[in-house]
Amino acid sequence: MSDDWMTPEIREAEAMLEERMRQAEEVLDRVARYEASLPEIKLTDDQIEDVEQRIRSGQAPPEIAALQARIDAGEFSWQDIASGEALHDESVQASFAKSVANMQQAKELLDAGYDVATVISNDPNRPAADTYDDEPPDSFLR
Repeated sequence: MSDDWMTPEIREAEAMLEERMRQAEEVLDRVARYEASLPEIKLTDDQIEDVEQRIRSGQAPPEIAALQARIDAGEFSWQDIASGEALHDESVQASFAKSVANMQQAKELLDAGYDVATVISNDPNRPAADTYDDEPPDSFLR
């Protein structure tokens, strides 16, 4: 079929579309190469047990406890979360949103030159001094 009917504007739009498709394919190729270079994240049974134990003992925020309830119900697993398979679920994303913000805040403080001890001692989620135990602080993960 002849394309004599195409106006210069249509030809220009078609060329632009073809260029954008080529660019999109390049981006998809880069993403595939990047994903292939990432290490596989797999939690050990001991790590999963530790996470679940901390959640069940009340050491996790309510959003994470609700996530554990969904895991207990069989909707997904901690492996699904660690591997990224469950991240399409908006409630999974929301469950970790606060902890990501806290980790970003900690990174900004470290980047600003504060030492680790100062960052940890100024963690707003850190337990009060009278409830502190000798376990490493993990409240930025909450």
